[in-house]
Amino acid sequence: MSTPGAQAGLETFDALHIEYENAYKDNPYKKACIERAISMLPAHSRVLDVGCGTGVPVSEMLSNAGMEVTGTDISPKMVKLAQDRVKGDFKVADMLTFEPEGKFAGVFIIFAHLQLSYADFHAAAYKFACILEPGGLFVIGEMPADKYVKNSDYDETKSWVENYPAPFWGELLPTFMMSAEGLLEFLRSMGLEIVSSEIDMFQPKNEKCAPEEQQYVIARRKGDRPLSEPLPLPKR
Repeated sequence: MSTPGAQAGLETFDALHIEYENAYKDNPYKKACIERAISMLPAHSRVLDVGCGTGVPVSEMLSNAGMEVTGTDISPKMVKLAQDRVKGDFKVADMLTFEPEGKFAGVFIIFAHLQLSYADFHAAAYKFACILEPGGLFVIGEMPADKYVKNSDYDETKSWVENYPAPFWGELLPTFMMSAEGLLEFLRSMGLEIVSSEIDMFQPKNEKCAPEEQQYVIARRKGDRPLSEPLPLPKR
């Protein structure tokens, strides 16, 4: 069953679809992260783009590099654009209920989780990390909380906030964010190795959008040992 956060994401991005692509597709920092990940992946790797949107630029870059791309997104309008223009297997699916088949050399979650609760993100991130092959890459992009959030608004571990009013498309959007270091510790706690972490300021190509601080992280599954449930644990 979907959650209110996932449904909010559907409403936000199904309404924007191609406008969102046009504003965000020429992000040099996002593209640099994807290019770095491609350079680390074996040729013809099987990769999963969670929250693929219109497929541009992430799935498109992966496909053009010869990867076998599976993409999912909760927005039917965005998925239709991806199916029409990018080579790959694209389907409408809620990341919280989608159950991927088999293992993947790379999982990409690029700004696809920003309206989830922490409990939802925790479950989804663990699920997708567990389908990585040994040596596989977990690639994530987020708006780090450090620039936007007061210390008093974090959870008790000082690593995340949810439903936080963050600027998006000229409005304040209830957003899930982790601190920059909180995200790295979250990934390490599963047993992943941080390969790279970069933070840059990006100006979307839309007059409604303010500059955004963005963090892109590449982590690697080091071996075939089972991963640990990430920390901090959500409140049950």
